[in-house]
Amino acid sequence: MTAFASILSSECSVHARFLLCSAFAPLCSEQVSGSVSACRALCEKVVEDCRKEIKELPNSVMLDCSAFPLRPDRRLCMRPPNASEEPEPPPLPRWPFHEQEPREHGCPPAHSRSPTGECWPACGQHARYTQSSKRTAEIWMLTLAWFSLLSTSIALLTFCAEPSRYRYPERPMVWMAACHAIVALAHVTRGWVGSKTVSCAGTTLAVDGLASPTCVAFFSLTYYFTLAADAWFANACVAWYLTAASEWSTEALERAAAYLHAVAWGWAGAWTAAALALRRVTADELTGTCGVSDAAAAALIGVPRGALLITSIALAIGACPGIMRVRRALDSRGAKRVGRLAARAAAGGLLYMFLAAFATGARVVEARNREAQTNLALLAALEAGSIEDTAGSRGVSVCLWLSCGIAAGAWAWSKKSAIVWRKSLCPPRKAPCCAPPLLRPHHPYYKRPLYVSRV
Repeated sequence: MTAFASILSSECSVHARFLLCSAFAPLCSEQVSGSVSACRALCEKVVEDCRKEIKELPNSVMLDCSAFPLRPDRRLCMRPPNASEEPEPPPLPRWPFHEQEPREHGCPPAHSRSPTGECWPACGQHARYTQSSKRTAEIWMLTLAWFSLLSTSIALLTFCAEPSRYRYPERPMVWMAACHAIVALAHVTRGWVGSKTVSCAGTTLAVDGLASPTCVAFFSLTYYFTLAADAWFANACVAWYLTAASEWSTEALERAAAYLHAVAWGWAGAWTAAALALRRVTADELTGTCGVSDAAAAALIGVPRGALLITSIALAIGACPGIMRVRRALDSRGAKRVGRLAARAAAGGLLYMFLAAFATGARVVEARNREAQTNLALLAALEAGSIEDTAGSRGVSVCLWLSCGIAAGAWAWSKKSAIVWRKSLCPPRKAPCCAPPLLRPHHPYYKRPLYVSRV
């Protein structure tokens, strides 16, 4: 490096320092194979500007521009921010890769300039995901949304047919199913109106979700009622804990129901208001939906849902000794009934808890991975003419959240529910209205007619 001190001291080229630094200390990243140095065109520009100073260098340290990559070879290389435009194919991303050089409207292919000044995927284009990946995600989301809507609708109609069966501590499951029914209905509606109506804001996807009313509406419904469903799951664990460990009666829990409602709806409303106030709502290209941005996924998804799940696990574990104590205090018939009810509640709770925890973890991890991939990896893929296809990322968490709705309605899948539906759909036959009262079979003074033989 000291051999080129005359070039640096003469300031014959504004790009000399950048060229030499990239030659002696090229950029290395785990997401790009090999090192990344300056482009050959930049080296030739420095040689032309500093021809006099380079002639004074020994032959052993002459600048060899053939060692630098050529742009037409589709190799990744760097250009400084103040480099002049070269008469060659579209330039590579600017150092330090936080922004992108002008292509169409100053952005890479399939991108457009958003109102915030950022390059964002264009509406209706395939910027980061292929058409087949979007189609696969669409099919999975709509299928699970319909199943979730069907499961929760059956549970709610079962409750309406016989509400006395689902008193506390089982009543919170009704509200949890109602919340997931609204979330599933929002996804079904999005499939009907199309992804562009929900996720697009002008020519680009909604980088700031508040700029699109439909994006705000979809986010508010799905985010609010997803958190409310988790809060009602925690309330169900609270009700079971108070019933088993503290021996609260159904009437006592019903008197405290107002506090459970305030906690569930208030918790979800506070986090939704925070997300909207911080403007952390963005559209997703793969799913065509609006949700929390990747930068705020850990704070606005991991924290509230993780806190509710941890609380639910602690309460469920604390309720187990109380349930065992209640079973020992009852006779064999009562103990069997309580055990069957507890086993069904435990199975449904574990299924819901597993799906919710997996969905939360998947969303936080995928947000972190996508933030790391949006710089070097994405730009390298764009330069190579390919699309960065990570279809399994965002679609997994959305499908898992919809699967939670199927699990939320599973508490109504029982033999008693089948009997309720059979009575509702197939009522018992009534006696003919034209028969006299004394001749009706169910009348207390009805007498069977005498059998008269023909012999």
